[in-house]
Amino acid sequence: MLTTQKTLCVIRHDNNKLPILEYMSQQEFVALSISYGVILWVYRGMSMLIPAARIANLAATMESYNKLACPKVRPPQYVFTTSDVIILPKKIADALLGEDN
Repeated sequence: MLTTQKTLCVIRHDNNKLPILEYMSQQEFVALSISYGVILWVYRGMSMLIPAARIANLAATMESYNKLACPKVRPPQYVFTTSDVIILPKKIADALLGEDN
């Protein structure tokens, strides 16, 4: 039987934009991306899942910007919004969060 392990990062943030670099460093975020981890974002009692593909896309954007050596380019905002997430049903969120919700 083939098994895989995922990293689950739980973040509680009460705004509809999640600035990810306020909660983890860029190196930690890239490591989460490489391990195909996901983020569980708890926003006003609603549990939302940021999929591994969205995390990988943002990590690739970060790496591309860091390779760019032009001082005239503004850095992009590294945020997730509510349009980037999958809203989880209550029972699944309860199973993932346990007694922490």
